[in-house]
Amino acid sequence: MKKNWRILIFVLIVFAGLVFLSHQLETKQGTLISELEFTTYDNVLYTPDELHNLTEEERASGHVGWDYEYHSFDFTRLRTNILELELTPGEVYGIHCEQFTYAAKMWVDGNLLVSLGEVSSTPKGFVPHTGSVTVYFTAGDRTEIVTQRCSYDHAKWNAFQLYLGPQDVITRQVQNEYFKITARLVILLTIGVMNLGMYAGFPGRREFLWLSMSAFSLMLNDSFNDPKLVMLVFPKLNWYLGHRLESGAVVLLGLSLFLLCRACFSAKRNRLVTALWAVFFAAALLYHIILPVRIYTRYGGTVISAAAGCYAVWFIFELVRNLLRWKMLKGYQRFALIGFGIVILAAAGAALHVGPSHLNTVSLGMILFELVLSIGFAVEYRNVQDAFSLSLRHEEELQKMNETMEQNQELQENFMAIMNHEMRTPLTVIAGYAELSASQLREIAGGNDEMIRSLQVIQQEALRLGRIVEQSEEGARTAISASERKVAAVRLLFEDAKAFCQPICEKRSNRIEIDCPAELTVCCMRDSMLQVLYNLILNASRHTQNGRILLAAESGESEVLLRVCNDGDGMDDETMSRAFERGFTKDNGHGLGLALCREIMDRHNGRIWIERTPVRGITVWMALPDEAE
Repeated sequence: MKKNWRILIFVLIVFAGLVFLSHQLETKQGTLISELEFTTYDNVLYTPDELHNLTEEERASGHVGWDYEYHSFDFTRLRTNILELELTPGEVYGIHCEQFTYAAKMWVDGNLLVSLGEVSSTPKGFVPHTGSVTVYFTAGDRTEIVTQRCSYDHAKWNAFQLYLGPQDVITRQVQNEYFKITARLVILLTIGVMNLGMYAGFPGRREFLWLSMSAFSLMLNDSFNDPKLVMLVFPKLNWYLGHRLESGAVVLLGLSLFLLCRACFSAKRNRLVTALWAVFFAAALLYHIILPVRIYTRYGGTVISAAAGCYAVWFIFELVRNLLRWKMLKGYQRFALIGFGIVILAAAGAALHVGPSHLNTVSLGMILFELVLSIGFAVEYRNVQDAFSLSLRHEEELQKMNETMEQNQELQENFMAIMNHEMRTPLTVIAGYAELSASQLREIAGGNDEMIRSLQVIQQEALRLGRIVEQSEEGARTAISASERKVAAVRLLFEDAKAFCQPICEKRSNRIEIDCPAELTVCCMRDSMLQVLYNLILNASRHTQNGRILLAAESGESEVLLRVCNDGDGMDDETMSRAFERGFTKDNGHGLGLALCREIMDRHNGRIWIERTPVRGITVWMALPDEAE
């Protein structure tokens, strides 16, 4: 947890650095002039020369200001604007204009400096274009700016804005703007590529894919926003294609955020909710791709606003619901929750106009969101790597334990064989000489009957001891084990086995569950029973992916029944019949694990067997005597 807080503090420091850099880049700007400050002539296209020759009636038709939010299919489709300024004669000035879209021309003091698309008085000759423009001119005694604009496709006009100032001021302003948008695009591209690479390495984790998709969508949308950096790279890009890409990027951004939120937080996904949102996003994409520009620009804003309101309600509900269960969330989910919270705060700040005017709050908020989630997923990847390393160590330890038990088994068997041989020989000799001595005494007249009976007793006891020695090779191990058995709670055995095996099982996304009464006990050698459970759980995990391994126990009539269930690949008939044979394996193992399990169960006078489950996987059953009865 402390590491996570350190990472968040680092992110905040980086964000503060970006804000500080943005503030430092903000220098003196030119004077902002809106198209609404120009004198406008509707439904006509005048050149500067024609404006100078207008009649009084024509000049009186000009007006300052207009309702540029007006939506209609029959509004003014072309217009001429003129603005006269008093500037310092002989000084070089610059004009930087954004939102100079559709088709447009600009003259300064009669010189044509800007021409975007094809301005025409009829739709047939109209060719739309867009982009930011920067031009320079030398001021005369009185500066006159004239623009012509026309639009036959859009459902409403937009009012362009231009910055007018000395050449060095405008140049510095434009450089700063291009630097900031380029930096944002590079950061988003880096985040997108990094998470796409993570998804390629972990295809089961779709959070990486959706985060990458959101970064690319945001990058595409930013590249079409002012100052429209994409037009510098693709100056001949078709206006209709560019406009649809810009609108589609917003839809894709909403879709990716929805999928990302579902992937991070929704363990049980509501199919109806998912289907409704899928239909909405598909319809929104088709709406912007198929319908004419005049249609979707007229109604799109209303439809998108209504849907965005529903989306925001659902979005906030998901965040609040998960915030209330903060302690139950995983590390990357907490990072995701913080990231989504940042998005909401950034959107609220932009809507309420909170924050410095030179900062794009939404853009910076989205970049911080992408950065926080990327770091959160990177932290999770680090944790997965740590768990993987831990599982490898546990597997090595388990393998060494199995090898040690095998070696101990061999040493014990060798010792029993040597002891059996070494004790059997002298006992046979003692019995033989006792019988010989008794026979010799019988042949001696008046032999001592008492001595003969003593020799017979020696012979009988020597033979009985020999039989005990013969039985020791099979019976000694059981006798030794029985002396070490103790009463143990089955649930505690299961929990210890789960704690040891869980990191290894997580490598294959398997979970271990326990179903056992707390009061159930067995009489066993604790270490040996744990070894059995280790082998069975890890063997189940080796043949299961994204599944469940169940440890269960119950009381029988005269025995305690334990079982280890999985929903993995199962066993074929040959493997099931030979599973407990020493050295038999079909998965490149050593063939010792199940054989050792059977030997340990034999020492406990118990049983072990395998059954197939009705649907999928297998169940390994173990039965131990209920010695409490």
